[in-house]
Amino acid sequence: MLHRKSHQELFLLARNIVQPLRLSFHKGQAGKVAVFGGCEDYTGAPFFAAHSAALVGADLSHVFCERQAAHVIKSYSPDLMVHPYLYELLNPQVHEFAPKDLWDTVRRRPLNKTVLCLDLDRVIDEHILPTIMRMFDRIDVFVVGPGLGRDPLMLRTLVRVIQEIKVANKPLIFDADSLFLLGLHKELVKGYSKAVLTPNVVEFGRLCSALDIENHDSVETAKKLSANLGGVCVVKKGENEVIVKGQHTLANDMDGSLRRVGGQGDTLTGAIATMLVWAQHYNEGLWTDDGDNASGEVLSAEESVVLACYVACGLVRRASNKAFAKYNRAMQTSDVHEFLGEAYNDLLEKGPLMA
Repeated sequence: MLHRKSHQELFLLARNIVQPLRLSFHKGQAGKVAVFGGCEDYTGAPFFAAHSAALVGADLSHVFCERQAAHVIKSYSPDLMVHPYLYELLNPQVHEFAPKDLWDTVRRRPLNKTVLCLDLDRVIDEHILPTIMRMFDRIDVFVVGPGLGRDPLMLRTLVRVIQEIKVANKPLIFDADSLFLLGLHKELVKGYSKAVLTPNVVEFGRLCSALDIENHDSVETAKKLSANLGGVCVVKKGENEVIVKGQHTLANDMDGSLRRVGGQGDTLTGAIATMLVWAQHYNEGLWTDDGDNASGEVLSAEESVVLACYVACGLVRRASNKAFAKYNRAMQTSDVHEFLGEAYNDLLEKGPLMA
């Protein structure tokens, strides 16, 4: 059982699911990640998630964002592919899609009713979703929520995107504003076995309240949340990360940093995305062992998901620890990214990864 192993034993075991570097692999086989988020007010969060995924080892990293945020996000890094396919209600271009009275009605309606309302779906399905759907076959794992905001058109578009991701049966990570969305519409995720939720303390409490779960900020509460949603994976962030899926529970209490700057949760989400892709490839048998399996153990699909999340937490904690040692109070999330490669080498490098 995973929970009986030490940190060292878990990272040794995790080397089984780390996708090796092979001359025979082609571009994209180490992971194609898509982050849905980013609006006029919040451009850093989707960047940190997508950039982290790339630094941990994904081959291709995409950001699907609000049209007016795209140029800003593009300017952060040439390594990311940025797609300006989402729209806020205040974007002047949306008035080309539908009569003004529809937008006026939507603005007056409470947000919780707008998210569940079908009024916007015709506009979304005809003018927004088709462009997004053309990209679906190119993506291995989806991250939804970083920097998305609370705009009703953005949130309803995300509902439709999530529905299509579930039809495609691909891994789906909920973070930030998508967790707010789940508080309004829990059926979006209930029973979807490939979902991972990454709530911080506030988001965790909000979800518990929405699901009528008494929140004791404990492992048992995380288990109840996971069970209530049909066995989805929950990564509860905090002083320690608690990872729960089915009968498997792990806690990561490795040393991190004392800084609580914005963006570190997005960095973790991106790291989880890459590790989830590799775990899926491991279970699909994308590569043969070639004698470099460190433990000889075979992991189930459920175990590999929990272990992937645990490893991602450890990578970000180690990188944060190194960044804090260098920058102390001046540490920013971009400084954490500086050390993600070193953290990987510290925890997972084993020699014959390259062949």
